[in-house]
Order: sequence, then structure tokens, then C-alpha cells
Amino acid sequence: MSTPTNLPPPAAAAAPLADLLESLTFAPPAPAPPPPSPTAILSAWSQLRTPTPSSPSTLAALETLHLHRRLLHLSSAHLELLLPLLPLQPRLVAPLLATAPHLLPASSLPLASLSLAPRLLLLGTLATAKSSKNPTSNSSSRNPSTGNLGSDHDGDDPVVAVSRILENLEQGSASCDGIDHLALAGIGYALASADELWFGKIIGSLVRICGRIGNLGVGVRVLKLMEWLVLGFAESRRMRNVQVLFERISPGKCESEGYVLFPVVMAACGALRALRVAAVRLRLDFDPKLKEAPERTIRFAAERATVERRHDDDDLHHVLLQCVALGLTRCGQVMFHESVLKCVCTALLEELLPLPRLLRISVKSPDGNSADLAKDQVKQHQDSILFREAGPVTGILCNQYSFADEKAKDYVETRVCEYAQDLYHHLRAAALLHQAKRKDLLAEIDKIADAAFFMIVVFSAEITKHRMDANSPGGLQPEVAVRILVAFSCVEHLRRLRLPEYTEAIRHAVIVNQENAAASALFVESMPSCAELTSKPDLLTLDGTRYDYYMDEVQTSRILFYLRVMPTCITLIPAHIIRDKLAPVMFLYIQHSNDKVTRAAHSMMVSFLSSGTDTDQDDREALKEQLAFDYIGRSLEVYPGLTPFEGLASGVVALVRHLPAKSPAILFCVHSLVVKAKDLCSTAMVQDRSLWRSWEESTEPCKKISELLLRLIFLIDIQSFSYLLKELAEFVTWLPKEGQDVLLDDMHASVADSDDVIRKPVLVSWLQSLSYISSQANVRESRNNNTKNARSAGGVELGLNRTAARL
Repeated sequence: MSTPTNLPPPAAAAAPLADLLESLTFAPPAPAPPPPSPTAILSAWSQLRTPTPSSPSTLAALETLHLHRRLLHLSSAHLELLLPLLPLQPRLVAPLLATAPHLLPASSLPLASLSLAPRLLLLGTLATAKSSKNPTSNSSSRNPSTGNLGSDHDGDDPVVAVSRILENLEQGSASCDGIDHLALAGIGYALASADELWFGKIIGSLVRICGRIGNLGVGVRVLKLMEWLVLGFAESRRMRNVQVLFERISPGKCESEGYVLFPVVMAACGALRALRVAAVRLRLDFDPKLKEAPERTIRFAAERATVERRHDDDDLHHVLLQCVALGLTRCGQVMFHESVLKCVCTALLEELLPLPRLLRISVKSPDGNSADLAKDQVKQHQDSILFREAGPVTGILCNQYSFADEKAKDYVETRVCEYAQDLYHHLRAAALLHQAKRKDLLAEIDKIADAAFFMIVVFSAEITKHRMDANSPGGLQPEVAVRILVAFSCVEHLRRLRLPEYTEAIRHAVIVNQENAAASALFVESMPSCAELTSKPDLLTLDGTRYDYYMDEVQTSRILFYLRVMPTCITLIPAHIIRDKLAPVMFLYIQHSNDKVTRAAHSMMVSFLSSGTDTDQDDREALKEQLAFDYIGRSLEVYPGLTPFEGLASGVVALVRHLPAKSPAILFCVHSLVVKAKDLCSTAMVQDRSLWRSWEESTEPCKKISELLLRLIFLIDIQSFSYLLKELAEFVTWLPKEGQDVLLDDMHASVADSDDVIRKPVLVSWLQSLSYISSQANVRESRNNNTKNARSAGGVELGLNRTAARL
């Protein structure tokens, strides 16, 4: 497009560039206050005559005048008031002085008394003012004096003076620590007024100086400066300066000049953003090659940041990673490139969400100093622009990932999964070490951990769109599904609520697992073993302290995730993996103090008992019977303390339904339930003498076990049926008369309501015999003495055996 050179530059001095550069965030500036009345402006002038120029009233007056500097016509008297205030308030005074450059001969400027930042700001604003009044002037045609940083004046042309100052800074004749937002604003004003020759010189000096400073704050300010500058050039159609900028920050120029890359990539991102804003706001159609130039620079910087991995203490490398990631959040979508994807991924995991590193610091030493240091660093990171931009950078990662090839996608997926596992190990150690004494530290860590959880969930949802769809180029990806499930298990402790992206990713991964035996087996193998679960973390120093696995909340949350997902693919898991890996973990957590985990362990057992497969049916059936003994023993051992009755009941019902007829495990289950019922009833009768009178409303564990036994009458296989009736008869006759009557009434009601035509006739006859034997035993017990009572008990037992034999 044509770029006329006779148009004036943007009104740089009138724009609040110093205010724009002052903030290190990307938030938009606050709206300007309403314009004051002329009386307010006159009052502001009068306030400048106060004897204390740094007072709040003077500052308020300067703010008022600065806001409406375009409307002012300064006189020499006004300059006499403003010049003494320049060292104190350069951001406000310098633009005011620039509104009347004809009144400011170089000899009258107090440049020698100014530090670097105010000097550059004043020169920049003067350059803009002169350029606006004489747009056809050519600063390169003049012969300015070559004053230096310590001279009384910096030349007749402010642009040349700014260039000379930057050259001195490059040569090391002065410290570059003064390149703050005021100095950058002055340089920006000078760049807005410079011609092609001086523009290129200043840009080169600026990049080299900012590279020497080496911090993210300078990079953010360079991005804002270049966005403001290029947008102004686009408005005034001075596109040749934009081309010079892109030439100065091109990959070839970076290599030949040896630039430090972080200010270069921020300049490229700021310029690219300005082009896109100008295309929309000004309806300009730029040459596509013009937009390609900054993208090439971004790709070049990303490749260097990814390939040239340096030591952890290389600050410039960390700053480059940060600048690539943050710059991309401002410039919008760029063309996919593998180096950009890898760089953004690395920056997100290591710089924007460095939670594993912070957790590692918190557990480094048990004396407490490391915890205080970690807390300070966590708070500092929370207040940084890096943490605030973690969400947008995650969006960039997902966008780049969507265009990547299979190799690049696999790389990023592996990195995110490894990050989740690393986070799990360090969070587990930190929670165990600090959960008692440093909950304040854990509360601060949770704020960053929440962001890490959201990042993993959002990225996993993006994976499901491209890698776990039957219509995707690679088809269903079993190993990818396992990665997602493993990553989610590691961050399960951080899940406060179930997001739609979380649910969708889980659903896709589970569907893949249900259709692929290898993936299911791989998922089970990824679960920690019993030895790992009962051992304290390697990173943890707990000298003289016992490690209790049930107190490890982070680990418990992870195992809960496995126990909830395993039933969905239990049919495909080989029997030997269930025996060696899954069963020990399941039995370990059946006796856990967390009710959710215990219920999930019971559900896991129910799923296994009800599962079947054609490949290893015999092995699976043998394993079911083998595990049933341990399951009943472990469950009843801690009932009613830890074992939830609903979990126990579902396991018992599954056991009697799915094991072979008259299985020894079924008989063992029935016998164990009867023994447990006797024990619970004995305890309950001692504690509550009115137990049987309030049996109907009772919630005692003994009542629940008794009802479970009655329920088994209609569920147990017919070959084990007689054994159950024999055990029940012994249990009923063991009870006192009140208990016998209550249970017999319950059994009569259950049999009466049953429509089982096979078992009902047998049960009717059995109940009649049991009722008769119970009544006879009670009569004899009331009439005979203790010796006769013993003989009567033997008769009862004989009668029970005869009844069982008849059944």
C-alpha cells in the first residue's frame, strides 16, 4: 500500500504513553476524568505558586494541566513555573513544556540537572512537538551538536540527542538502569518523530540496551511501546518506518547483531498486534508479507528458546520463555510452528504455573525456613503478570496444538502428563508436611493449584477433540486416553467441582478404555502399588514420625479416582493383573477411614464379581472365589466402624449371585454373617435392653445384618439354600424369646410377600418347624433348672438338625 511521507506523525506527546508504560499488566487504562472548567484550569495555575512544589495540591494542579495541555497557550511566565518542577514530575511537566517548544531554547533547558529518564522524556516530547509543527522537516539533514549524557544541552534536534544518549548507554559510559517507563516513553516519542535513518539507529540501540537489562517488565513495556508506535504509523500512513522496524528485528539481523531475543520478540508481538488492530479499526488492507515478518521473528525466538535449553539459573532464558508466551497473548493467533508450540508449552509449565518448583522449595528443609520462603514466592507469583496470563496462554497452547502433527502432539501431551505427575508427588509431600502447622501456606498454594488444574482439564478437553474421535486422522488413540486418565488421577485432589470439559474428557477416555484391553491394562499398571501407597514420599523428611497412608489426602484422592474408573473397564483387565495389582489396593482401601473411598472399593469388588470374559473365564472364576474370602473377612472385621453397610450389602449380594452354586466362598460368607450378627446382637442387648421392643425403628448394625441374612433367602443359589436355613435356624434359636419372636415375625412377613413358587413351600414348612422348636425350647427353659436347661438345649439342637435334614 502507498505510504505518503508528508503526513504528520501521531500526536505522540498528547498521548499518555508514559502512563501506558507505567503498568506492567495488560489491563486497559482507566478512563479519563471529565474535563474541568476554565476556572479549574486557572486555579491549577495558581496552585503552582505554592512554596512546596511536591505537595498534593501541586500534583493535582499538574494533573489537571497535563490532561488539557492541548488547550493551553503557554507563555514565558508559565515556563518559569514549570521548569523547576521538571525533575520532580517529569511525566506531567515534560508534555506541558512540549506544547511550546519555540519558547525553549536549548540553552535554557535544565538538562544537566536531570537524570536519564526525565531527560529522555523531555527530549522525546520536544521532538514530537517540533515534528508536529513542521511535518516536512528532516532531522538527518541537520548538523546537530553531538552532546553527550553529561553536557548542558543535547543538541539542537531532540531525535538526534536521544540517539546520542542511547549510543552512550550502549558503549557503557552510563548505567542503563534508568530505562524505566519514563525513559521508554521519551524514546517512543522520539521514534514517532524520527525519519528512516534515525529510526533504525534508535531501534537498534533500544533493543540492545533492553537486552542488557534482562527482566520481564522491560519486555512488557517494549511490547506496549511498539504497539503504540506502529498503530500511530498506520494511522498516519508512515508504513516505511514499520518496514524498517521489521528489518531491524528480523532473524538475520538478530543473528548478525547478536541481539538478546526477549525484547525483539516483544517488539514483534506488539507490532503484529498493532497491525491487526489497525486493520479492523482503520479498515486497512495490509500486504500479507508485512504480517509475516513479525511472525518469522516470533518463530525464530521460540526456536532458540526451545532448542538452546540452558541451565536453570540462566535468567535470560527464563525471560525469553516468558516473553514468547505473554507476547502471543497480545498479538493474537499466529501460524502454527512446532517451535512455537513447544516454547509455549514449556513456558506455561515452567514459568507461568511453576507449582512443582514452589512445592519443592516448601519441603526442602523441615526447620520451617523453606516454608516461609515458599510462601513469599507463592504470593509474589500470584501478584505477577505471569500468573494472571496463565489462562490466555493455555488458550494459545490449545490453538497451536490443534494444528500440530502427530509427533508434536505426542510431545506436548507427554509434557503435560509428566507435569501432572510431578505436581502430584510434590503436592503430596507438601500436604503431609504442612497440613498440621502451615495451613496458611497450603491455602496460598491452592490458588495456583486451581489454575494448574484448570489448565490440565482444558488442554485434555482439546485432546479429546483431535485424538479420541473415531473420525480423527489417527482414529482412537488408546495411549492418549491413558495419559488423560493418569493426569486426572494426579490432580483429583484439586478438583473442587466437575467442569463440563472434565466430564467430557473422562467420558471419551473411558469409552476408549472400554474398547481396548491393552489400554485398560496400561491404566491399571499406572496405579501405584501397595508398597508405594504405604511408603512416605521420597521428597518428605519426617524423621521419627510414623507415616499413615490413610492420612495422605492427596494420595487418597488419586486412588479414589482409580477405584471409580476401574469398574468401567474391569471386564477387559486380565485376571493376573487384578490379582497382583488391583486386588491388594482394593483390600487396602476397603478398611480406609474415608467413607467415599471405602464405598468405591466395595463397588470395585461388586464390578469384578459381576464381570465376565471369554478369554480367561476359568482363571477369573477361580480368582473371584479366592478374593471373596478376603473380601468378607476384611469387610466384617471393621463393620460397623469403617465398612459402610450399603457397600457390604452390595458386595454380599454380588457374591451370592455370581459365584458358582454351593461355592465354599458363599458358605463362608453366610457363616461369617451369622457369627457377626450374634456378636452385634450380644453387644446391642447389653447396651439397650429395649432393643427388641424398638426393633422396627432401630438402626442398630445388628438389625441391618439380620435383614441382610433374611434377604439372602431369596437370592442364594438353591444348592446353598439348605445351609443358609440351617445357619439362620441356629441364629434364631440362639436369641432370647423377644428376639426370636421379632425375627420370626419378620421372616413370616417376608415369606408371605414372596412370589417365589419354588422356595415358598419349603420356607413355609421350615418356618413352622422353627417356630415350634423355638416355642418348645422356651417352655422347657421356663420349667426346668439349669441342668435340665442344658439337656433341653441339646434336644433343641437335635431337633434343628432333624429339621435341616428334612428340608
